[in-house]
Amino acid sequence: MKSDHTGVCSITFGASARVDLKLSRKGHDEDAHPPVVFLLGHLGIGLGLAWLLSWKSLARIDYRLVLLGAILPDLIDKPLAYVTGLDSRLWAHTFLFLFAILALSFVPALRGFRLVGFGVATHLLLDMIWNQPAIVLYPYYGWTFPAAPFNVDRWYDTLLHDPYVQFGEIVGSLYLIAFAWAHGIRSWRALRNFIAHGTLPLIGPARLQKD
Repeated sequence: MKSDHTGVCSITFGASARVDLKLSRKGHDEDAHPPVVFLLGHLGIGLGLAWLLSWKSLARIDYRLVLLGAILPDLIDKPLAYVTGLDSRLWAHTFLFLFAILALSFVPALRGFRLVGFGVATHLLLDMIWNQPAIVLYPYYGWTFPAAPFNVDRWYDTLLHDPYVQFGEIVGSLYLIAFAWAHGIRSWRALRNFIAHGTLPLIGPARLQKD
C-alpha cells in the first residue's frame, strides 16, 4: 500500500493487479459536480416563489429584499472563491449563514431580513445544496472547504449544455417577466422606482380605488 500527498492510496496485488482508492474527507465528494443555477434562475424563481406565497397577503412586501437574498450567497462566495482558489460555494451557502440572517430578523429594526432569508433559502434549494453536506452543514465536517480553481470555460460549458441550468434560466426569466407585467413595471421609469424605492405602480382596481 502506498499513498502520496494527493490523497490517492494505491493497493498492489501481485505484479500487475492494482486498485486505486481515492480517499476524501467525510462529507466531500471530490468527483461530484453539483447542479447549478445561474443569475436569472435564482432571481426569477426566488421572486416567483415569494410572489406566489404572498398572493393573497395584505402586507406590503419589499420584493427587492427577496431578490437580494436570492443572489446573496453567490455575491459573497463567488468573489471569495476566485481570490482563495476554493470551491464557489463557501460560507454563504451554509445553514449557519441562513440561520444568522433569520436570527437578525427578530431584531425589530431588521425585520426585513426575513425576506432576505427567504431569498437565501430559495438559493440553497435551487443549488440542491444537500448534495454537499460538508458545505451546507459547515462546520460539522470541519473548518475547511475543498479547493476548486476558478474555471470560466466550465461555467460557459455548463450554461450551453446543462439542461437543468437552461431550464432554470428560462423559468426564471418567465417569472421575472410575469411579475413585471402583473405589477405594471413596463417602463424604465417604473423599473427605476422599483429598484430605488421598492414601489410598484398601481394598476387595475388599486388605481381606481386611489382615484
